[in-house]
Amino acid sequence: MADNLSLEVVSPQGIIFGGNVDQVTLPTSNGAITVLPHHAALFTKLIEGEIEVVEQGKRTSYVIAGGFFEMNNNKASVLSDYAIRAESIEMAKSEEKKRQAEQKLREKLTNEEFTIADKDLKMSILELKVAQKVRRRQH
Repeated sequence: MADNLSLEVVSPQGIIFGGNVDQVTLPTSNGAITVLPHHAALFTKLIEGEIEVVEQGKRTSYVIAGGFFEMNNNKASVLSDYAIRAESIEMAKSEEKKRQAEQKLREKLTNEEFTIADKDLKMSILELKVAQKVRRRQH
């Protein structure tokens, strides 16, 4: 059996991914990190971005809205408020969310409304970017 690590990606929607992987690359505020099997114990904050999982040589991407990553005893966990597999992203829905967020940002908003609309815009742009990258990789 190949040397791998156990990874779980969890969001409020449930377990988005669970399995043994060769490596995982994660977005942190200090840049992307790649974790391999038997990595030293680690706990770090994640920023919004792409998680890339390599499982039996196959790459799979997920979009997260930040969160936390923990690695201990060859078991890794990602906890995020939002996570979606790149192949599950519906381009039309993400384009619509982006358009709605851009429209909302043109309106006169309270600080809280502006922050929410800005975050929605950033997440929809991130989803589109990762989904397009994955689709290019598949062709």
